[in-house]
Amino acid sequence: MTTSSPIITAVIPARMASSRYPGKPLAAIAGLPMVEHVRRRALLAEGIDHVVVATCDAAIQEAVEAEGGTAVMTKDTHQRCTDRVQEAMLGLPGEIVAIVQGDEPLLIPAALRQVTRPLVEDPTLDCVNLLSPLESHADHTNPDIVKAVCDQSGNVMFLTRAPVPHFRERLDVPVYRQTGIIAFRVSFLHQYTSIPETPLEKAESVDMLRVLEHSRRILGIVLDYVTLGVDRPDDVAVVEQAFRDDPVQRDLLERTMQAGYTS
Repeated sequence: MTTSSPIITAVIPARMASSRYPGKPLAAIAGLPMVEHVRRRALLAEGIDHVVVATCDAAIQEAVEAEGGTAVMTKDTHQRCTDRVQEAMLGLPGEIVAIVQGDEPLLIPAALRQVTRPLVEDPTLDCVNLLSPLESHADHTNPDIVKAVCDQSGNVMFLTRAPVPHFRERLDVPVYRQTGIIAFRVSFLHQYTSIPETPLEKAESVDMLRVLEHSRRILGIVLDYVTLGVDRPDDVAVVEQAFRDDPVQRDLLERTMQAGYTS
């Protein structure tokens, strides 16, 4: 007997009220709103059955739908992207959900398969985070970048905005950037959002610490390339430079600028 593959839905949480960059999802990059770059790239990912933007802002919904995409409205009281995605999944199909932040316009579509495949293959696993290399000392000390350290089996031990570890002895220690790409088994996502926020989660403002503080496993999948999210207005120029200089990004831009990206 063969079993059918689980339905996988990618949800892109997006809201206008970013503290560091208000209106960020609709920032124009190469002629498209940033969130639209993310949505179109997610549609290129192998194995993803549905791509939906979850938002509390009518302007974002209208922008996505104007491009032929699907957007669902959620409450405007959510402080965590996971809560927004969980509400969206109450009305969406899928046994696995990939959360893709709306500020990841350089998303490599294959990353979605990398983050969801472990959940397909291991029924005991409930959560996967994509990680990428830190590029510099400035990344290591930047509080906008969440750092991840993993155990010898690849499970995430801790997530923090602080520069870790403290080096009593200078060694080559693997420390990674938490990307904005996370996958949940949907049944666990509903459990996760029903339990109270935890002290470390609130102190660091890092959603996934709630998972760790409740002794649940997060598998870390390390990419072999540096990722970049847009945290501040100056980052838009960096993204556009990547479109010009990086052949992979240039090819993806050309593909996503073509017509026909309906959900």
